[in-house]
Amino acid sequence: MPDPSPPTGTRAPRRISWDLLRVVAVFAVMLGHVTHQGALLHPELVGYPFRVTAQFGAAILLVISAYFVCASLRKGEPRRWLWNRIARLVPAYLVAVIVTYVVARYATIRFSGLPFPPGLSGFLFGVPQGPPTDPSPWYVPTGADLLANLGMVQEWGWRYELFYYLDGAYWTLPVQLMAFTAAALLWPRRWRTHRLTVGLLWALVLVPLFLRFVVFDPLSTPKLAETFFYGLGLHRVHVFAIGIAIWLWAKRRLAHWHLALFLLAACAAQDLQVFPFHQSLPNDPERWPSAIGFAIMVLLVCLAARGPDWRFPGLARIAPAVTWLAGISYGLYLVHQELGYILARALLNVGVPGWLRLPIVLAAAVLAGWAVTAGVERPVHRWLTARRDRREKPGKPQVKDSEPVSVGGAS
Repeated sequence: MPDPSPPTGTRAPRRISWDLLRVVAVFAVMLGHVTHQGALLHPELVGYPFRVTAQFGAAILLVISAYFVCASLRKGEPRRWLWNRIARLVPAYLVAVIVTYVVARYATIRFSGLPFPPGLSGFLFGVPQGPPTDPSPWYVPTGADLLANLGMVQEWGWRYELFYYLDGAYWTLPVQLMAFTAAALLWPRRWRTHRLTVGLLWALVLVPLFLRFVVFDPLSTPKLAETFFYGLGLHRVHVFAIGIAIWLWAKRRLAHWHLALFLLAACAAQDLQVFPFHQSLPNDPERWPSAIGFAIMVLLVCLAARGPDWRFPGLARIAPAVTWLAGISYGLYLVHQELGYILARALLNVGVPGWLRLPIVLAAAVLAGWAVTAGVERPVHRWLTARRDRREKPGKPQVKDSEPVSVGGAS
């Protein structure tokens, strides 16, 4: 998500603080998925030495994303800035969807003890015949799932059992793209005064809460209303609001007391949106570790935004590794969850214990994330943006990203 760009014509020193925050958030997402969410979806995937039951990583990545939308959008033409974001995010996502689908088709049929449908088209889209022979069968994805995930419309159909997510982390992509589009449309408007901007930020925090808890009731919300609420990303717009508020504060355009109110409201909104019944349900993360983790990380984002860079003793030694991991965080996000579950089950089948399974899954996710970043995200982004630059022949060069985008997952 965050893609800090230096001022035009100069290159600002890279700040380790942002890279460290991104890496902590991404690994919080990964560890939560592998050690906690995996066992909820597939009860056999247990035995890890610990469980991370707090949910705050994806929300923090979205906060950082919103902050750097402001930092980068003001330095480029909005349409070209938006194309830059699309060229960075979408091609790698589409490749990850196709790879995940093919791997999941093979693995889930095998894990369930089902026969493979004959032929290539049968393998890719056919329905395996017969009941599963494995006591813990896995859902076999279908062609409809593939199309829905490629089109990023999963959220609009899974409640009606029309299609399902191939990977639970994919929900952030359409939310990100809608947020980027809205930012590009609103940024150049003359009526966008400071007062109206701040009012819009408060609306992003309060209106979704009003809709969810006053207009509707979480216990009896109609399925259609819930689909629109989540499909439009209204359950997460408060994190974009707080990211923008932190940027305004860092630029001395928002008072300390006003930011404090935003922080309190955002933490309350995060707790209400994640735990609408005011307690964690069996399939939820733990409530208070999630709330406390989110609050601490938001405060650290504030320190990174306005304070000096974090050049602590010893941090310089790991700075290259932190920077490298931050640079592949988007690719890492795309491939760690469902493919990680599949690898964990394959390792379980050959008797690998949980304490060894965990580092293998994490290392494989890092390797796969690097492959997506180096093999798809960066080269395709360069190719797509270079083609547009040559076609438009702009008089003013578009500010380029100084580092890759990262996007948070679903935990």
